[in-house]
Formats: sequence, structure tokens, C-alpha cells
Amino acid sequence: MSRGARWSVLAVGAAFGFLLTVSGLGDYDTIHDGLLLENPYIFGMMASAMAVAFAGLAVLRRLGRTRFAGPLALPHARIERRHVYGGAVFGVGFGVGATCPGMTVVMTTTGGLYGLVVLVGLLGGLWLRGRVERRQRQPLSIEPLVPVVRDLARE
Repeated sequence: MSRGARWSVLAVGAAFGFLLTVSGLGDYDTIHDGLLLENPYIFGMMASAMAVAFAGLAVLRRLGRTRFAGPLALPHARIERRHVYGGAVFGVGFGVGATCPGMTVVMTTTGGLYGLVVLVGLLGGLWLRGRVERRQRQPLSIEPLVPVVRDLARE
């Protein structure tokens, strides 16, 4: 990655975090009230974010390339059962924690203890997911059980 790309990523991340903070989306009460359908503010913010993303992708498709990454390639994957389950778990986590991953980082960096608690949970979940995936990829083998069976047979 070039130096210009690194600085761009840092600048966009800082601007994103700043805008999330000043918008009030880093406040637990704002998210909580929105999820209880008492305040439509977060839905307006999400709709505006989707509109900006839609317009940005339309421009990138027209140009056919990105500034630093070269040719634009948007993957099109089929929806699988794991995507539905992942979306459901994410939704439950969003509802219970009243925050999403981006906001958790913003809450933590602005000194919010609640954000730190949720961030630890997110990192723990990512670790657990990686561990489960590695286990699923490993072929079933009885070799680790051989010494245990030998010890049992000796007794």
C-alpha cells in the first residue's frame, strides 16, 4: 500500500469517527431511543448513508477504477445460510448492545467505558469465530487420541 493510500485511509477514518461522534450516534441513548422506535433520527442517518454509498458506487462504476486500488471489481456472491445467521447475530448484538462495531470504536476512543465493554465482546466473538473456522477446516484425526487410549489401556 502506498504512503498516499495510508494517509488517505487515516484521514477518512478520522473524518468518519469525528462525524459519527458529532452526529450523536456514539450516544447510547440516541441508539436506544431509535431501536425503541421513539426517535427516527438514526433511521434518517442510515438512509442518508445509504444514499451517499449508492451515489459513490455509481460514480465508481462509471469511472471503472478507484483512486488507489486500481480497477474496480464489485463481487456478487450468492446469499448463503451463514450470511443469514451472521446477519441475525449481528442484529441481535446491535439490539442488545445498542451499538454497532463502528460506533463501538468511536465510543471507546472518546472515553466511553460502555464502548470498551462492547469492543471486548466484539473482539472475543471474532476470536471465537476464527477458532471455530480453523477447527472446521481440520480433517478429523484420531492421532491426538492415541496416547490417551494407550494410557487408559495400561490402567
